[in-house]
Amino acid sequence: MIDRPAQKESTGDNVITWPFRATSVVANARIDCETLQQSVVTLQRCLGALGDFLRNFDDGPETKRLRAHMAELNELLSLRLVQISETERLLQELLRRG
Repeated sequence: MIDRPAQKESTGDNVITWPFRATSVVANARIDCETLQQSVVTLQRCLGALGDFLRNFDDGPETKRLRAHMAELNELLSLRLVQISETERLLQELLRRG
């Protein structure tokens, strides 16, 4: 299905309106961002629970490696949260302007 091209509003200013389909795609992308954020937060909670569980074990080399890997994963998840938040902010701005 081909979207109709955006048309200028009749008010005389140079505002270009988005076709309805483009607006709904942006709105759906925002919903997807929220879902991703919730999933990342859930993963971080699970990593925290796993870390609590690992406290019951000795501090052998395998446990240390696992904790280090979990710390890296948590840091990467935190970075992804920032990226998702920025993406969501940009999508919100697109909707506001659309």
